[in-house]
Amino acid sequence: MSIRIIDCTDALELYRHYDGQTEGQPAYIELDLREGTLLADYNGEIGNAVPGTVHHGIERRYSIPTLTGDAANRVMKELAPLAERILADWEEKWNGNNNVAVLGEDALAAEEEIEDRLGCNLGYGDLDADTQGFEDIDIVQEWNVDGATNGDEADEYGITADTTDGRLDEIAAEITRDMAACAGRTEGDPRVPVAVVHGLNEYLCDLRNELAEEDPLTTAELRTAREQLGLTGDHLAKRLGVNPRTLRSWEQGRDQVPGRIRPEIAELKADTSKAVADMVAGIEGEDDPVLFTFRSDEEYLAAHRGGRWSAAWHRQVCARAAEQAGARIEYTNDVEDDEA
Repeated sequence: MSIRIIDCTDALELYRHYDGQTEGQPAYIELDLREGTLLADYNGEIGNAVPGTVHHGIERRYSIPTLTGDAANRVMKELAPLAERILADWEEKWNGNNNVAVLGEDALAAEEEIEDRLGCNLGYGDLDADTQGFEDIDIVQEWNVDGATNGDEADEYGITADTTDGRLDEIAAEITRDMAACAGRTEGDPRVPVAVVHGLNEYLCDLRNELAEEDPLTTAELRTAREQLGLTGDHLAKRLGVNPRTLRSWEQGRDQVPGRIRPEIAELKADTSKAVADMVAGIEGEDDPVLFTFRSDEEYLAAHRGGRWSAAWHRQVCARAAEQAGARIEYTNDVEDDEA
């Protein structure tokens, strides 16, 4: 029986570090004797519990460091001939309580070679990349957030109360790339180190949110933003996840606008600006560009199933796009009526 390797498709596929845990989840290569597959994954269970099929030997797991996706794929290809020897020399037997896997003599010898290659026979304290036969560049390099930040990121990267989540993701990626560079590369080796900074996104969000708490939107800024977006109070309240009465109390000045609303409004503005840019790009090069919009929310939602916006928002987007592109604006149903 030929082994089927299920390749990793992401560099960080074997990395998982749950909040509240001091270390990432352990990784493994697994040979499924019933399915004839070889894959790499991490143990999703806190406390390292395993399924019954693993306990009974049907799915055989071999511990590995947190390898990059490419490294895991390379190792699985190396192990494939040994895995095929195991597949060719095992049987499933009832032991009186459960179906268990029983390996033949050659399968046991092949599995011992796998364990030797991966260092699975080493004591727990001796397990590391070197003793298990891996180079540092094969391993996902993990830093904690304290070791990767200095507290000056707001100034260094221009983080403000209006910085969007998308921009924070870009900053996190830049910091992570810098940390990966610290891992170094072997001269002539084209492989790029893979790094992750646990808790970095949350840290950057906290920086942004602290600034927002210090400088919340005024009531006038909130209402102006809503009108600029072309949203009713009810619609904006839905997007913000608050009761419409709460939004009215903010706009009327009865209650202060919470700081967290500022970045959420910034996100809505950024999404709207992107929609304008996409609309302009969609008519680029046309001799007589026309943009089509909707009279009512019913028409808009009929054309955008599950849409999060409204017809008034769409008209605002059309107005901005038309101004930039020199386009005319028509209602969609007017065109349909003319064609009829």
